[in-house]
Amino acid sequence: MLNTVKRKKWLSPKKDIHYDESSNISISKEEYEAIINSVHDEIMVIDHTGKIIFVNKACERFYNMESYELIGHNVKQLEKKGIFFPSVSNIVLRIKTPKTIIQTTRTGREILVTAIPIMNDANELAKVVCNSRDISELFVLRKELRKKDKLIELFSKEVHKLTTSNTDEAFFYACKKMENIHNIIKKIALSDISIILLGESGVGKTMIANVIHNISARRKGPFQVINCSAIPETLLESELFGYVKGAFTGAMNQGKNGLFESACGGTIFLDEIGDLSKQLQLKLLQVIQDKKFRKVGSVLEISTDVRIITATNQELVKKVKDKQFREDLYFRLNGISINIPPLRERKEDIAYLSHHFLEQCNIKYQLHKRLPENVMEAFYKYPWPGNIRELKSLIERLCLLSEEDQLALQDMPLEVMPYIKDEAKAIPSSDPEYLSARKSFEKLERELIESAYFKYKSSYKVAEALGISQPTAHRKIKKYLSNS
Repeated sequence: MLNTVKRKKWLSPKKDIHYDESSNISISKEEYEAIINSVHDEIMVIDHTGKIIFVNKACERFYNMESYELIGHNVKQLEKKGIFFPSVSNIVLRIKTPKTIIQTTRTGREILVTAIPIMNDANELAKVVCNSRDISELFVLRKELRKKDKLIELFSKEVHKLTTSNTDEAFFYACKKMENIHNIIKKIALSDISIILLGESGVGKTMIANVIHNISARRKGPFQVINCSAIPETLLESELFGYVKGAFTGAMNQGKNGLFESACGGTIFLDEIGDLSKQLQLKLLQVIQDKKFRKVGSVLEISTDVRIITATNQELVKKVKDKQFREDLYFRLNGISINIPPLRERKEDIAYLSHHFLEQCNIKYQLHKRLPENVMEAFYKYPWPGNIRELKSLIERLCLLSEEDQLALQDMPLEVMPYIKDEAKAIPSSDPEYLSARKSFEKLERELIESAYFKYKSSYKVAEALGISQPTAHRKIKKYLSNS
């Protein structure tokens, strides 16, 4: 740690300025100066008035000036002329303690300067010694690294967009219902009409909203997504409209732009719109009508130009009748409503989507897995409560768990097991043997759920232990332990 230094003398005018009594070795003034001038770092000495009384030859490299051009000049004058800025020695003359800062020189160099005060016997400041090191190259390297990091981030985002494009994923279909939806989307995409996407969780509402944006006139603009049920109301307002500096406790000093500002020229997708509070419903209505909004904590109105696509898995018409959702907002949002059927009602699409997701997993994990008929048969019988999202997750699970070159039935999660039938023959659900097997399975499932729950006391840990989703674990616990 740097300390204030006390010295009785400075550079001695005598010939032998340093004498070591123990070794009887002396160093002449010329030798001493040669040593100091050979040091790569700059060494500068300032007296108590701020006048430079010594500087080594490193100054030529730092300032493009000879030492005689600096000696005798006051650091305040040199600072005003821009020879170096700011002056650390000037600071130390005032505070009388060591200080390290970064100075910029007239040649554009960045130098790291440490200034140490030298005190006399009366504890008065006599001199300031400055040591300066050129860190310009480090700064250049750091800037280059930042540029490369930004390029890598940009390239990564572009690669991610190309490899995880949602467009094909949403329209891998064989059923007539999805074909009709595709045709509707192509007709309305180029307009700015508001759209409500209806359907259960996981049917692909976000993907379809993205498709609409990608084939619209706004495709070069931003596509911003927000889940209205995932963010508390107090934070949701600032996410949608932004806020100014000091708008609330915890706000960033520079404020923040909201989605309606950052998505200008593009599309905003408001998922789970049915969970929007009455207060925010009114604010959203005003934005749609006036095409203007105010940031939280501001009186200034900002114009916005966005297309709004919304989605919900709730019955908005019923919420309107029950006075839980504003009727005027509903009519504004419901230019066209598109009802996306659940996966269980479009079984023709299961094979298409399954092979698509399998191909993605094979590429992602460098695998060569196949989908056998018995696994596809189980897929066709399973009702898919989680829809496309659940199918995609299950394909990835089976890819990672399977030790063979194809996906295996034994790696299926518990909730799918009842839908797996014997490969040799189809067993009717009313068959006594089938019912007996089903009861045996449920008994085993109950034992597993009970054992895991009594051990972990948490649906999350039960899900992790049994390799099932948390909602499934919660449902099974409720089913088997509600009367326990």
